Amino acid sequence: MKSLQLNPKEYSSVHLRVKYPVKGIKENDFSFEKHKSQITGWANNAVNCAAELHPNSTIYVSSDNNDTVGYLLEESHFAQHYIDATKHKKHPLVVKLVARDYSTENEHVAFSQTTEVDGFMNVFEDLFIMGLGKCVAHGVGGY
Repeated sequence: MKSLQLNPKEYSSVHLRVKYPVKGIKENDFSFEKHKSQITGWANNAVNCAAELHPNSTIYVSSDNNDTVGYLLEESHFAQHYIDATKHKKHPLVVKLVARDYSTENEHVAFSQTTEVDGFMNVFEDLFIMGLGKCVAHGVGGY
């Protein structure tokens, strides 16, 4: 949490379970690109919700899909707005999105072939970090 500059109760979290089987999405053949417009809408809505509850804060982002986290941190208007605000030394209403290393996708407890506890460490880290924040905004599916 130190590397992300997160202090207990001073940040909020967003969790997106985008592989949740709803609106044409199936967990077993999920594709971010295939459902990108739907997923980015859910992701933006979840961040908006967290920002409304905890304005001008850092928001920890987690998901069952690493492309969704990447979208929020690198492509979303939240990411660009934060860069613009800090680059030009302006201080508008802004949220800073952070996440742990998302280069490896979280294992899904129900569908994973992994039987070792270590294989689910990312999931436990997400739960721990989200639990120490001020609030959690969930997208579809809960955790």
